[in-house]
Amino acid sequence: MRKLILAAILIFSSFSLFAQLYSFESLQDFMEENNPDLLSLQEEYKRSRLDVKDAWAGLGPSVDLQLSGTYMFNPPVGAMYVNADDIINSINWPSGIKPSSGQYVKVYDGMEPTMYNFQLSITQPIFTWGKLENAVILYDKIADIKKAQLESKQAQMVTELKTRLVSLWYLNKIREIIKEESSYAQRLVEVSEEAANTGMLLAQDALDAKIQAKELDIAIQDLEEQLNNQILELRRATGIEDLEFNQIKFDFDESEFDQLMESDREVIRERALSEDQNSIKMVADLKEVNKRAEKIAKGALNWKPDLALQASLGYGGSRFPFVETNWARKDDYTVNLSIGMKTTIWDGGKKIRDVSRKISETKTAEINQADVKGEIQKNLNSNWNTIDVCNMKIDYQDLKISSAEAKIQQNEIVFNTGYGSETDLLSSKIDCCNQKIERLKLCLSRAVSCLTIMYLAQ
Repeated sequence: MRKLILAAILIFSSFSLFAQLYSFESLQDFMEENNPDLLSLQEEYKRSRLDVKDAWAGLGPSVDLQLSGTYMFNPPVGAMYVNADDIINSINWPSGIKPSSGQYVKVYDGMEPTMYNFQLSITQPIFTWGKLENAVILYDKIADIKKAQLESKQAQMVTELKTRLVSLWYLNKIREIIKEESSYAQRLVEVSEEAANTGMLLAQDALDAKIQAKELDIAIQDLEEQLNNQILELRRATGIEDLEFNQIKFDFDESEFDQLMESDREVIRERALSEDQNSIKMVADLKEVNKRAEKIAKGALNWKPDLALQASLGYGGSRFPFVETNWARKDDYTVNLSIGMKTTIWDGGKKIRDVSRKISETKTAEINQADVKGEIQKNLNSNWNTIDVCNMKIDYQDLKISSAEAKIQQNEIVFNTGYGSETDLLSSKIDCCNQKIERLKLCLSRAVSCLTIMYLAQ
């Protein structure tokens, strides 16, 4: 039995040794390759670039080719014959020499059973009140918006990925401390029950110790659920379906955020509100899109005709050229040159209302542009405030931890001399663990705010 246990341990150890580890960079690569949100935005951007090409194609000519062929089993015009005597009788013959034939002469073989028609037409817009030119700019701006959305989503996903890894790092530290605290609580329950049985401690105190131990068990369960939820989100973000916590290799140092907290906040604010930021660029491009849509709507008003030039070349007959007999003499080809005009005279005012609608959308885009900057400023202030509050609370927790560690040392000295109780020593250790856990929670909150500011100002 002992050999089997050792063999199982060796197998598990070798499996863990060869298990694939994922760093932050490798997880980021998997995320960019497999994340459904990023893949969807990539396809949207590809389609937007195709729309730009279609808009450019609208400025040039369109060429249409039409070919048709028909086979008639019973042509409407058959062979034609003429009586030779009718021809002879139409001639004034000298007396006594008028011939007589009695024969029929074929003068027409009949209609061919095959017919074909060929037509090539070219249409070129001449004047459209700027609708086509503005459409090119409109779709180009939409493509820029899609690109900015993709880049913004990529940056957001990278920040979210790092935030989850940082959260896992802190949650794992908290789990280690809670497990240590749980061992102290279990020992406290044992000591309290023994003391209660001997009358040295009230039964209520022993019950309180049991409640405290049970609360820690619940806290461990809740923490495990939080860790599991983070792993599930990482699986979805990266596409790694079998990702486990022990496969993540992420080393985190709290000093990474010191440079950010020591930097000039006004410089960070200006960087976050720069016109080069994707969120601000998208709103500015959206405003330009609405302006172009407004111009297109104005160009489509009533009594504003669109002009186009059309040239067509056609040929038809019973056989293809160079196969049909005497094709050049039959004059079955057509060459046409046309200028077309199209405009709406009356539509119940729909086009006029459409212009008003586009003007309203442009004004809304201008309002949104100002609102985006205000929202960024609000998020910056909120996260800076969170960082400041967390820093003050962390300093406060450091003092409480120092005090708790000093109490542990005092209680250990008193307990070792035989004058103190083990319950006091265990209670001081539990209190110290609680203070450390609270500090880690504050550090996690500060880290999230730092990552948010770094995302806003990147």
